[in-house]
Order: sequence, then C-alpha cells, then structure tokens
Amino acid sequence: MGMMRDGRWGPTKTDAGLGLVEVVIAMLLLMVISLAVLPLMITATQSSVSNREMAKANALASSTVAALRAQFPDSTTATSCGSVRAVTGEADAETGLTSTITFPGGCPARYPGTVTVTVSVADMSAPGTPLSTVSTKILVGKA
Repeated sequence: MGMMRDGRWGPTKTDAGLGLVEVVIAMLLLMVISLAVLPLMITATQSSVSNREMAKANALASSTVAALRAQFPDSTTATSCGSVRAVTGEADAETGLTSTITFPGGCPARYPGTVTVTVSVADMSAPGTPLSTVSTKILVGKA
C-alpha cells in the first residue's frame, strides 16, 4: 500500500510497479541468456545419446567375450583352434548392434598355444564403423 496522497491512500509514483519498458528489457535479457544456453543443451543431449550407444556397444562386446571365455575355459587344453575359429558374431535386434568376431593372429605354430580373438561391435545401420572393440586370448591345445 502506498502513502497518503491528496488526503487518500493509493500508490505513489515510486510505488507504481513495473512499467512496460522494464518488462520488455527483462524479456530481452531472458531471450539472450536462453540463446546462450541453448547450444550447450543441444550438445549435451547429443553427447548423451552417443555415450548411451557406446555403453551398449561396450556391454555387448564384453558379454560376447565373457561367453567365449566360458565356452572355452583355460582349465583345459582339449580346445582346438578350429572350434574357436568356428564361432561367429551375432546381431542384437533389441539394441540394433551387431558383433563381429575375428581372429587376427590365426592358429598358433605350437601347441598348447593361444588364439587372439577380437570382438568388434557396430551399429547395424553403419556396420563398417566399430563402436567398441575388445580382444582376448583363448588357450588351445590342438589344431
């Protein structure tokens, strides 16, 4: 409530509230700040999507390697190089990712030896570009 003016109570000039100019300036400042923050929010969202895809790819590669290690344990030398090389990758329809298993070193020259196994995970829509690559060695006792 304002002070008494001309014998009645009411707002004075200093207590009249915000004028149109002040409101327009506040809106202008809000717009400038919003435009400055908007690119940061867009970049953060894109990074989040990319990181989510990379995390899914890493999880698929790790689980594929874990399954290989469980299928061919190091506790036995009965595993043959041919049986390890017969394993193939798979597509995961739920995530849209596909795993590819390669054997860069081939079979060892002497037995027992190890076979290097590399699991690469790529997006089904861009199969040539791996999102994640994990390698392991599997003990083999025969060709």
